[in-house]
Amino acid sequence: MTRPRRMWLLGLVLAAVPFPAPAPSFPDSAIVPSRAIGPYRLGMSAAEVQRLAHTAPCAVRASYIGGQVSRLETNCGGAYRTPETVQVGDGPNRMLAAYGTPERRSESSFGGVRGEWLHYRTGIAFRLVYGDESGGGLIQAIAVFRGTAPYRVRPVPPMPVPAPAPLPSPGGD
Repeated sequence: MTRPRRMWLLGLVLAAVPFPAPAPSFPDSAIVPSRAIGPYRLGMSAAEVQRLAHTAPCAVRASYIGGQVSRLETNCGGAYRTPETVQVGDGPNRMLAAYGTPERRSESSFGGVRGEWLHYRTGIAFRLVYGDESGGGLIQAIAVFRGTAPYRVRPVPPMPVPAPAPLPSPGGD
């Protein structure tokens, strides 16, 4: 068989082979369950985490098993957010719309402030703190770890934004 014919045949065979779909890519500011917080990734070494600490926009705490990152946690709002735009400093509504009912809750009060971790099998947990008895809560930290269920981005409708208060009229009526 001549070389051009072999190349044509090889091309035909390769065209028929299905390639796996590429994994979705996320920006370096994304918190991705079972995977990462920004540029920090599960499975990194302590040296890699230390190098990132000098250039990353916000601090991320890492826990290790066998010398590799097994859990990441941030309490920095604005620098990192989930693909559903949940971030530290938000109330729980968007989190609950994106992730649903947590699989497990664990008490996490400290210094007289009531708090709890809400854990999801997809490999993400949110620490909510409650300032009073109204029950609203605020996301104080987000953690990522290896999950036991697949993660899929769930579309979340935009949350209503309250109308700004009217400006005072000039002249001080």
